[in-house]
Amino acid sequence: MTPTAIVLASVALGTLAGSLATWLVVTARAAGKRRAQALRPELPEVAVEILNAVDSFAVMLDASLSVVYANPVAREDPRVTGEELRDPDFLQRARRVMTTGVPDARLPDPEDPGDTVRVLIVRIQEKFLAVFAFDLGEEQRVNAMRRDFIANVSHELKTPIAAIGLLSEAVLEGADEPDIVRNFARRLIKESRRLGDLSRDIIQLSEAQSTLRPEDREEVSLRAVVRTEVEAHRDFASQHGVTLVLTDVGGASEDLVTLGRPASIGTVLANLLSNAIRHSPEGGRVGIGVESTKRTCTITVTDQGEGIPPEHLPRIFERFYRVDAARSREGGGTGLGLSIARHTMRAHGGDIDVWSQPGVGASFILTFPLVNHGGAEKKPKRKRRQAESQALTDQFGPRTAATNAAPSRTERANN
Repeated sequence: MTPTAIVLASVALGTLAGSLATWLVVTARAAGKRRAQALRPELPEVAVEILNAVDSFAVMLDASLSVVYANPVAREDPRVTGEELRDPDFLQRARRVMTTGVPDARLPDPEDPGDTVRVLIVRIQEKFLAVFAFDLGEEQRVNAMRRDFIANVSHELKTPIAAIGLLSEAVLEGADEPDIVRNFARRLIKESRRLGDLSRDIIQLSEAQSTLRPEDREEVSLRAVVRTEVEAHRDFASQHGVTLVLTDVGGASEDLVTLGRPASIGTVLANLLSNAIRHSPEGGRVGIGVESTKRTCTITVTDQGEGIPPEHLPRIFERFYRVDAARSREGGGTGLGLSIARHTMRAHGGDIDVWSQPGVGASFILTFPLVNHGGAEKKPKRKRRQAESQALTDQFGPRTAATNAAPSRTERANN
């Protein structure tokens, strides 16, 4: 065989071997894809749409427990990375459900406050597993608050109800002794009033926690509400030897209007004024300050009482929380006033804050959003000034008109 023939034969064999190798690689890849498709079937589009509509953690697993699809919430969760679940508890439960077909649900541990996740795993069409996780933290917090509220209400109601029952029996037994009957009758009146105040405050708290709908809002003059409540509490302040001092920075030059319920806002101010008067010493003063900016109105109620210790300030707005329980009950407080105030302020788009220093006193600051701040009064004044300026310009010329329309600072001070 000639050298040329040997070269040609070698090239032909090389080409044949290369083609055979390429065919084997392509065939192996195709077989791998077919096996992968058999092990991992395609997820129906309707399932994807359902997962996307769920606003909690939701993933779909295939038979090998790899993630086929994760909804947007799950993609941001650290338990899902690429196509693997990190959480071993998820994987263990998923294998059990894929094998048995029985759905699995894991509830949070009631003894562990940090455990707030509920897990649900369901097998679908014997090919997929749907894994859902729901964070019940907010629901658990609300349920705990509800349980505490019911327990506190029961405790608060138990005392006056028991007292009224005992006093009623004492009145019957002492019916022949007028002095004893009168004494027990006065105590009955006190306990019945306490029970009535508690019932009233529970109703007010329920109303304050409800959503304030737009149709329930009306324009409220904050200055009018402040003046009304201050005058209504002057007799109560006089009985305690306390003077009420109202300081209004803006005076009556313009109205301060917010949207809400006048009665609810009045209740907030009444609670703050009553507390300030009760906690002020005889001969002391309670200051009520009104200030405003273009968008907000701030009402401050300040007393000269014993103040609030710093450790109590974070909890001062909790329901039934009392810094001094004995003194609060003796003064007739129910422990709901400040909680009502906070819920009411937030329902009106505002808020309440507190500053206090032991031995100096306490200040409660109410912040209200304003609407049409001074607009009804400023616009006519502006138009009137423009008309006066134009009249002076027509009569005396621009320079003289400006001088007459805008007196100097010295002239204003002298006037």
